[in-house]
Amino acid sequence: MITDHKLLIDKHCPMCVGYSKVFTEMHMLDDSSIAPYQTIEPTFTQHIDMHRAQNEIALLDTVTNKTIYGLDAMFHIVAQNRKWIKQMLYFPLIHIPLKYLYKLITYNRKVIVGGTITQGTERSCNPDRNLFYRGLFILLSALFTAVVLNSFFSKVGAYFGFQSPWYMEYLVCCGQVVWQGMVLQLIAPKNTWDYLGNMSAVSTLGGMLLLPVLLLTSFVTISGWVLLGCFGIVVGVMLLEHIRRCKSMELGWWPTISWVVYRNLILLLFTLFVR
Repeated sequence: MITDHKLLIDKHCPMCVGYSKVFTEMHMLDDSSIAPYQTIEPTFTQHIDMHRAQNEIALLDTVTNKTIYGLDAMFHIVAQNRKWIKQMLYFPLIHIPLKYLYKLITYNRKVIVGGTITQGTERSCNPDRNLFYRGLFILLSALFTAVVLNSFFSKVGAYFGFQSPWYMEYLVCCGQVVWQGMVLQLIAPKNTWDYLGNMSAVSTLGGMLLLPVLLLTSFVTISGWVLLGCFGIVVGVMLLEHIRRCKSMELGWWPTISWVVYRNLILLLFTLFVR
């Protein structure tokens, strides 16, 4: 177990709280080593790049006053000074993908979990707005959602006897990003990237909720009506989460209205032109 350290985490981030709990429960770190970024004492902050710690977790050695950040901090905890584990983690085929995955998650963690509000005078632990990783998150979310919806509606179409082009859902998912992006540019241009990140997280949530249904169809035959019912429930969950996030961002009802309008326009076009 690593002792005499301080691991800075964002106490408002469920992912940060989650992995820190895993570290302590697996006896990789002692409980006293977990320190919320928002309230850590100035005694320790003088040895930490607090701006960098907003983007990457910081692990401070309170004996040497040396701080390591991000994936290096994670690896230090996981390896527990075992050289062979550290060598494996730093092997390029493992380290490089994990490095980019870590950056993708850490720069988008606020939009993944939804808005959190800083309480009182505590420090804010919001990551920088990195447009490359935000754009990558939006793109990957759209592609993931499109793949799931393509598979889902191919099964619905097989039941009802219609077939849509293979690229249909890719156009729909990417088109929604463009549509909502234009709406946000009109009503709240400063919040466009944050909103699109949150909207993409909602879309990803919908895709993940449909995955168990898709898996079940591999083993049993499910009526197309039941599939549509499941889809309706998922859309309802997405709508409620979309409303919650818009409220958290103080964007009002217009993004949700335009989100619903877009979906209904697509449904109308689908009904008119797809056989």
